[in-house]
This record gives sequence, structure tokens and C-alpha cells, in this order.
Amino acid sequence: MIRKGNRTMRWLAACLFALALLTSGAAFAQDVVKFPLKPLLQDLAVTHERIQAAQAGYESSQHMVGKAQSAWLPRLDATTEAGYEVMDKPQENSTDYWRNVEGLRASQLLYDFGGASGNIDMYKGLSGEMKARMNQTMQDVLIQGVTAYLTTIRARETLKYALQSEENIKRLSGMQEALVARGAGLSYEELQVKAQLSGSQSYRVTQERALVTAKNDFRSVFGFEPTDAQVRGMEIPTLPKGLVPDQLEVALETAVKNNFQLQELESSVARVEGDLKSRQATFYPKFQLVGETLRKENDQGNAGTQDESRAHLLMTYNIFSGMGDTEAVRAANSDLTAARKSLLDRRRNVEESVRNAWIDLMTLRKNVDLYQNQANITWEFLGLIKKKKAMGGEVNLLDILVGERDYINAVSARVAADIDESIAAYKLLYQMGNISLDTVAR
Repeated sequence: MIRKGNRTMRWLAACLFALALLTSGAAFAQDVVKFPLKPLLQDLAVTHERIQAAQAGYESSQHMVGKAQSAWLPRLDATTEAGYEVMDKPQENSTDYWRNVEGLRASQLLYDFGGASGNIDMYKGLSGEMKARMNQTMQDVLIQGVTAYLTTIRARETLKYALQSEENIKRLSGMQEALVARGAGLSYEELQVKAQLSGSQSYRVTQERALVTAKNDFRSVFGFEPTDAQVRGMEIPTLPKGLVPDQLEVALETAVKNNFQLQELESSVARVEGDLKSRQATFYPKFQLVGETLRKENDQGNAGTQDESRAHLLMTYNIFSGMGDTEAVRAANSDLTAARKSLLDRRRNVEESVRNAWIDLMTLRKNVDLYQNQANITWEFLGLIKKKKAMGGEVNLLDILVGERDYINAVSARVAADIDESIAAYKLLYQMGNISLDTVAR
């Protein structure tokens, strides 16, 4: 049985609980070493393997642009050959000499109807793809880092309130265990209290699991598991409200301009157009300016040394290649159609993602206000109980426990929704293409 003599002390504990919630956090924060987000993201942007791989791919594409541009630069080739030569000439004496020939050949492309420039455009498009992919990879890793960090804070806070709720029920009821044996003969009120305690313990276990899961996610992104001290030192970064638009239309326009997935496909279209231009050039001749010099010794049966120099305009033109050039152009046209259709499809997907991210953010903003209102209502409920108790009225312990539980749950839900709002804002910026080290963890 719950004795009336203890109810007064339990009531005082209930009245002081809300004040303890406000003051304990400030005293606790003084002893915590801060573990901010921004240095973590700065290190992640430099050391993460996925980002390094994307950067290497972009550097490779830049070198390929340089390789394509070399088609417009002069080409210089050196040749040399040596060996034994025997020649039988009709009505002349046969000859056999050790011979050698050395030569230099310089050539300069004059015009090839878009072959060289098409290759350059193709590799510039490829470089644009790799750059957009690199930026997208940076965004992917940063948003994963932000989400992992904020999710860990969310799990920390919900577990904190779950522990407070459980300890409060234990303190007010004087019960340390929630196990009820059959036939124990307990009162209705005690059974209700025990049920409340069991429910709070179940919720606390669930939140402990959520914190472990959040730490695992943090480890997957950052490469190490945060210690308990580091988790306590995590702080919610300043929400980049100045970057979050006030209207959905602005978010959609920004996404069309800045979304790196769209930029990658736009560059893909440019790459295929360059490839098509290069393949179409095979139907036309190629003009080169050629200059060469040769030194011949005992060549063609002629004893002695002979020097030759010449300069000329060279035209090369393929007459027939088994329809290979035609099929190559047709394939490039099909690739171009595929790239353009993929771009249109991706734009619709990006628009959908932006709209979903926007409604998530708006919903969470409303939930923050609703949870705050719920906390205010439950606080007023506790105030009424206090007033009733002060006036000598009979107050049921279960009413106090339910009021305390509802208040803590409302505060916990409000804090969780506040963090979820921050995550949703960052995800909206991610869909808009505005996630970078300059815009997160400000």
C-alpha cells in the first residue's frame, strides 16, 4: 500500500522536478568538453575515401582534356632503321650493303571537319561529369556526417528524458521494480503505478538501442565511435535559416540551377554531343602540313650517304570502312537521345525530392510548435494539481505520475522534433545543391 504520510514528500518532489529539469542542464553543461560538428566535417572532407576517389576521377578527366587538346599541337616523330640489304637489279650489278636510314617527321593538323574539336568537347563534357560527381560526392558525405551527428544528439536527448521519466516514477512511487507476481494482492493504484514504471523502462531500453544505432551510424561515416564524453559534448549547429528559402518555388528554381545530379547529366549530354561531332568528322578528309628530313646511307643499292628534305600538304580520306563509321554515328545519336531523356527524367525526380524535403520541413516546424503547446498544457495541468493540493484537496499519486510522464514526453518530443527540423533543413539544402563546408556547421 502507498502510505499517505509519504505522499507529501512525493508531491514536493513532483513540484521540484520541473525546476530540476531546467537547472540540471545548465550545471551539467559547465563540466562538458565541447565536441563541435564543423571540425569533424572539415576533416571528413579531406580524409574520406569516397571523396578522394571522386577527386582522383576528376583529375584524370582533366588530363584527358589536355590529351585531346594536343591534337592541335605539332607532332614530331623520329625513325631509324639499319640492316643488311641485297639487291638484284636487271642489267646491273647486284649490290649488298649494310645500310641505315634516319629520319625526322613533323606534322601539324590544319583541319579535320570537327574531329579534333569534337574529341575536346567530349572530354570537356566528361570532365564536367566528373566534377559534378565529385561535388555530389562531397555533398553526400557531408549530409551523412550532419545527419549522423544530429541523430546522435537526438538519441542522447531522448534517452536523457527517458531516464528522467523512469527515475521520477521510482522516486514518487517508492517502487524500484516493475515486476508484479501473480496473486500479490496489490491495490489498483499500485498496479497502475507499476504499469507506468514498466512502460517507462521499456521506453528507456528502446532509446538506449537508438543511441547505440546512432553511434554505429556515426562510426560508419566518421571512421570512429564517439565516446560518452564526446556524445555529451555534441552541440546542435546553427540552423542555416538564411539559406533555407521561404517559398517552395525558390527552392525548386535553386535546385534546377545548383543540383549536381542535374549538372552531371547536362555534362553527359555535352560529352555525347562532342563524341557525335567527332564521329561525323570521319566522313570528311583530314588536312595536315608535313615536313620531313631523311639521311640514307647505302640505301637502295646506292653506295654513300644521301640527304633528303621535303615539305608538303597531306590529305587523307577514307573511302570505305565497311559501314563502320555510319554505325558509329548512329550509335552516338542513340546515346545522345538517351542522355537527353535521362536529364528530363532526373529533373522530375529532383523536383519530387525537393517537394518532399520541403513538406517534411514544414511538417516538422508545425510539430515543434504543437509539442511545445502540449508541454505547456501538461505544465498547466501540474500547476492545477499543485493548487488543488495547496487548498487541501485529495490528489491521486497516479495523476501526478501521469502528468509528470506526459510533461517529460512532450518536452522530449519537442526537443526531438527540433533536431529533426534541423536535419530536414539540411536535407532540403542537399536537394537544392547547397550543402558545403561554408553552409553547414556555421
